[in-house]
Amino acid sequence: FKSDLQIQESFIIACSDETTDLTTGTAKVTFRMPYNFTLTKIMANVNTAPAGSTIIVDINESGSTILSTKLSIDAGEKTSNTVTSSVVISDTALAFDAEITIDIDQIGSSTAGKGLKVTLIGYQ
Repeated sequence: FKSDLQIQESFIIACSDETTDLTTGTAKVTFRMPYNFTLTKIMANVNTAPAGSTIIVDINESGSTILSTKLSIDAGEKTSNTVTSSVVISDTALAFDAEITIDIDQIGSSTAGKGLKVTLIGYQ
């Protein structure tokens, strides 16, 4: 029996340890989707805010970005929920067994952020 009720789920992915300055690079985290998943929201947070510039994160499915506006955390902030330029998801359908990679494109200029987590929110 399949219900029309869609239960919201979240994946919280640690993209660094808690105390080391973030560094830029591709595929900082790689994992595979355990099932088909429809994204409704993406968030990020850090435990040390960046200074001087924003943190910018890209998320890729099988090598292609799923974002038309990348995920960011403004300088002086610890969450993407307060960002001036909101993330825009261009590919909401993540396929079963697709390889998901998370890139860190920018880390802050005078102070790098620390303790980056990315949260994928949606439903099966």
